[in-house]
Amino acid sequence: MARYAAKLALLPLFLAYDVWVLVTRSEQLFCTLAQVLSLLPGKIGEYLRREFYVHALESCATDCGISFGTLFTHPTARVGKRTYIGARCMIGASIIGDHVLIGSNVDILSGRRQHGIEDANALIGEQERRFELIQIGDNSWIGNSAVVMADVGRGCVVGAGSVVVKPVEDYSVVAGNPAKLIRKREPVPLAKTA
Repeated sequence: MARYAAKLALLPLFLAYDVWVLVTRSEQLFCTLAQVLSLLPGKIGEYLRREFYVHALESCATDCGISFGTLFTHPTARVGKRTYIGARCMIGASIIGDHVLIGSNVDILSGRRQHGIEDANALIGEQERRFELIQIGDNSWIGNSAVVMADVGRGCVVGAGSVVVKPVEDYSVVAGNPAKLIRKREPVPLAKTA
């Protein structure tokens, strides 16, 4: 019921957003609305954020949780089923799998090279930018205040405060700056039911 109420409340916004995107092909309104909706507290804010992202992102599951202060910077992002994103996260161009837990204050950047620095004579803000689509595998957990700049595999744990600069293999536990392998997790086959 609450989901439909949130969707109904945002209907005029959805229409204006769709017209804006159709006419301008700009992400500017997406970023503005993401920032505004990130500031709405409580369950109402969570419902409204989720419904906006279900509408505006490339794909977003209707059963995900997106907490206060969290925003996406690119509409190309995807969020899987039963995924939870903690408070005050910044999510760039990314594919977040199913059953993922993302702690508070996590930054998922659009790769390691989203700001060019190669030409020392050119202004930093005017150098070539390269965006990558970062993938977070199903059933992974990203600890509080981690910075993720590379893919994280399925079933991984990224320790709090870690900085991921290289791809993390499936079922790895990593921590540190830069994130290093602590150990591997062994997936246990599920018993078959009759």
